Amino acid sequence: MSKFLMFAGCLSAATWLSACSEAPISSTPVFTVESREFEIIIPAFGELEAAEAHNISAPGRQPMMIDWLAEENSKVSKGQVVARFDAERLLLDSREEELEMLLLDKDLRKTYAEKTKQENELNSEEVFVGKEFKFVDTFAIDDMRLYSKIEIIDTLSNRDYLGAKEEFIDWKQDSIGEQNQSSAQILDIRKQGHEAKYTQHKEALSQLEIYAPFDGLLVYEKNFRGDKPSVGQTVFPGSTIAKIPNLEKMQAKVFVLDKDAIGLKAGQNVELTLEALPDQKLQGTVASVSGFSRTIKRGSPTKYFELTVDIPQSERKLQPAQKVVAAIRVSDVQSKIVIPLQAIFNDKSENFVYLQQGSDFVKQIVTTADKNLYFVEISNGLKPGDIIALSVPLGVTG
Repeated sequence: MSKFLMFAGCLSAATWLSACSEAPISSTPVFTVESREFEIIIPAFGELEAAEAHNISAPGRQPMMIDWLAEENSKVSKGQVVARFDAERLLLDSREEELEMLLLDKDLRKTYAEKTKQENELNSEEVFVGKEFKFVDTFAIDDMRLYSKIEIIDTLSNRDYLGAKEEFIDWKQDSIGEQNQSSAQILDIRKQGHEAKYTQHKEALSQLEIYAPFDGLLVYEKNFRGDKPSVGQTVFPGSTIAKIPNLEKMQAKVFVLDKDAIGLKAGQNVELTLEALPDQKLQGTVASVSGFSRTIKRGSPTKYFELTVDIPQSERKLQPAQKVVAAIRVSDVQSKIVIPLQAIFNDKSENFVYLQQGSDFVKQIVTTADKNLYFVEISNGLKPGDIIALSVPLGVTG
């Protein structure tokens, strides 16, 4: 008997009890406590996937837009193109980097030309100072019988000035060399950066097509939002676009509502049903349970736990992405004292029920144990034959 029919029968019994009683509590639905068969089975949904598969990832070092994709679930041969990326953005970026390199080359030539010009000017000035020195040395006379003291002082001052000017020219030549060298180094570093980007773009242009590494069935991979690759979508380097699965070893990825995830753990038995073939059942075991719940659909706040279910080798031909519904057996059928979840109330962290005593109801503290989606096991506080309320009764005492 299903839990729903069992619960419906309990409610019918409650209605019958209410109809047969003339006491003030006749309007309160009740439930008779007794030992019943109890099990915990959690529903889930998901799809089949290969336990082993070769990943096909996006190449390059920058995001690229998908231009073409081979048909999903089609058989591909080794070396066959399975995806192609759009080259327009890459070509534009590579040309921009190439233009930047040409402009930097122009700046470098301008820097070297300016350096040469300044050096030539200084060289000319140095030659002129040298001739001035030669003239002063040739006609300098310090004989006071021929020149006055003032004329001799002017001659010596002119010589000191030329010496200072010569030292300044030497300093300026060194300074020009250092300044131009620094400017050239900065321009060269900038050029190297653009050259590196240009090389990356050229490498990406040479990897616009992805080829199947071997024969197999092509299955596209969902991203963290649950979306599969599509034409026009931008993918990041290294992200998995598709897989070529090993169809000899299959598993299922299923999802359980976080509010229903009661006692899930590895090793529990799972019954899988193919949505396309509801009369065919698959048996499996829970291999892993995610450590936290998450959303699986964009824009939906509902969270699920993700489970991986191992499926033994089957003679049946299974394909990845086949939709399945699952029933996860958390505990086997046992005879236990159980009551409907709606009969449990809580106050100050204590669970209690409303126990019928004569024509009244009183609060009865209970200890709960396992529960499924409809019933909860009572380990202490009730015994078979007790009658409890399914809602808060009027005129409660105690």
